[in-house]
Amino acid sequence: TWELVIGRLRAAFPDFGVLAEETASKEELTDTPMWVVDPIDGTTNFVHRQAECCVLIGLTVGRRAVAGVCFIPKLDEMYTAVRGRGAYMNGRRIQASKCTLLSKAMVNTHFPSYQRGPKVCQRLLNLLQDLLAHPVSAIRAGGSAGVDMVRVASGSLDAYFEIGVYAWDMCAGSVIVEEAGGVCIDTLGGEFDLMQRRVLVASTPQLAKEITDYLGKHRFASLDAADYELPRAG
Repeated sequence: TWELVIGRLRAAFPDFGVLAEETASKEELTDTPMWVVDPIDGTTNFVHRQAECCVLIGLTVGRRAVAGVCFIPKLDEMYTAVRGRGAYMNGRRIQASKCTLLSKAMVNTHFPSYQRGPKVCQRLLNLLQDLLAHPVSAIRAGGSAGVDMVRVASGSLDAYFEIGVYAWDMCAGSVIVEEAGGVCIDTLGGEFDLMQRRVLVASTPQLAKEITDYLGKHRFASLDAADYELPRAG
């Protein structure tokens, strides 16, 4: 998949940069046009033959995401968006839900698979306990940032948040969500930054605000490197 996607992009656009997990040590996000690519987002799902995995291709200009594609092969769903031109699934216009209340929202997050420092785990468990006991309608864990983001764009999810993700996990989906009328922000409540490794997407600003209040309350809104260190053996 990597050779196929990157090979075709480089052949068609030889002057564009490429930022992906496989090139992260060589490439940085710059003002020049760059493809931001994840050939398989939701790798664990893919290995276990789950449908929630996808190919993500985003385009940035001036460090800002301007176009995105998310293809979910097992469902034959192709999500596309270009800044200012709307968002589509298999050619049909999509729109985020109008949900404004956490008490009526279906929210997705992810359980860390490779970042399980005790502080992060405890914060996540405390946050989920608080949400489940009080305001949220439902919480799910999908396993693919790209799939969760386009689900918010299409209205089948109302929000998704995660910290520890990378630019190639978020770039395409951020455009698709915003072009579908949704909100894409930093989990601290500020402007979304592709390189900050945190994202919250929601159907409305009101719902996003309610979620950021809970994230802040449980200190789960920032990426503290010390909290993400795996316990040392022995």
